[in-house]
Amino acid sequence: MWVEKYTVRGKVRYRFGENYKSPLTGKYKKVSVSYLKNNNQTKRAAAIELAKKIEKAKQKEYFTDKDISLRNLADKFLTIYKQRVAVNTYYNAFRGLKRICNDLGNDTLANKITTEILNRYLDQKLYDPDKPLTNASIQNYKKYLSMTYKFGVKYGYLKKNPVKDVEITWRSEIKRKRDRIENKYLTDGEYHAILHACEEKGRNDIKLFLEWLYLTGMRCGEAAGLYVKDIIKEEGKYKAIIDGSLSHQRELLGTVSNPTVKVSVKKTDGAKTIASNREVLLPQKAVNIYKELSLNKDPNDLIFINKDSRSNRPFDASHLDRFLHRLEAGAKIDKSVTTHFFRHTHVSKLAELGVPLYVIKNHVGHENSKITEEIYLHVTKEMEESLADKLSKL
Repeated sequence: MWVEKYTVRGKVRYRFGENYKSPLTGKYKKVSVSYLKNNNQTKRAAAIELAKKIEKAKQKEYFTDKDISLRNLADKFLTIYKQRVAVNTYYNAFRGLKRICNDLGNDTLANKITTEILNRYLDQKLYDPDKPLTNASIQNYKKYLSMTYKFGVKYGYLKKNPVKDVEITWRSEIKRKRDRIENKYLTDGEYHAILHACEEKGRNDIKLFLEWLYLTGMRCGEAAGLYVKDIIKEEGKYKAIIDGSLSHQRELLGTVSNPTVKVSVKKTDGAKTIASNREVLLPQKAVNIYKELSLNKDPNDLIFINKDSRSNRPFDASHLDRFLHRLEAGAKIDKSVTTHFFRHTHVSKLAELGVPLYVIKNHVGHENSKITEEIYLHVTKEMEESLADKLSKL
């Protein structure tokens, strides 16, 4: 510790100083305090105060960008996150954080965002009268914010994580979930109305594909990715080998804050989950479709082809979902039908036939599916109620 004597307006003062080495630059810096006297008591007090100032100064150096913006912090997090996760997972986080930054302000200082601000923001998004988000969407928003702020604290951009104490006023979704189950599969009339509408549109290729989904319970990508060689015959029975799925795979180009996305349709090396890798027993109607569409094809040819595409591309869910939405009014169906409806309808028909739930799960490749269980329980409950009505007439 060193001491300097100086005067202020004619009065003598003493500056006590100390040098310390910067942990970031390796260069020496100094701190100082002033006292009116230079004696043993003031020297001891100065030493204590200087030690505190040095410790505080060192801590500040680690927080090198305390005024970082929310957008800049998100970009820094995404740069690291991109290297750790699959492209689709990264892209979902990028889109979520982009919306959040736009809502809260790209230039908003990240350290000015408080727990109270986030509570209000997430509750407003959840209960928006015009376009409310679901509990699941809000949970994702919270997750993306939490990962970003944890990153900020870990790397010294922030001192605390306001997301840690966020409490969301979750909305009751009992009615929405109940409606979801009742409107996630087709009645016999609705199913045949859709097939008839496909015929009227001259899209027999789509009709056969949707029939296949209904008859087998496959996911759209699983069926679209079937090659002729994937259908085998053992002991007089036809089976489909599911070992992959056609999906939109994104390749990110450009910068983290302004990426461009190149989308291609490719078959994955494995199915969606371990349980999804399976053999599916084909009913006779599905066998007939296979024989019709595989005629004069090579083993490595796809079974299902979109005849309306310029280069005989395979079917994809987004294209088929748009097609189905256009059919809804003409087919007089008051449901937002997607390709997954045919898979759910397959589950409902198996439930009606009394097939045990665990057998259905294995058949459709669901190791643990809440929607499959809910459809199964809903259908079996309706069957019990129908039985009660019939018994009352005895």
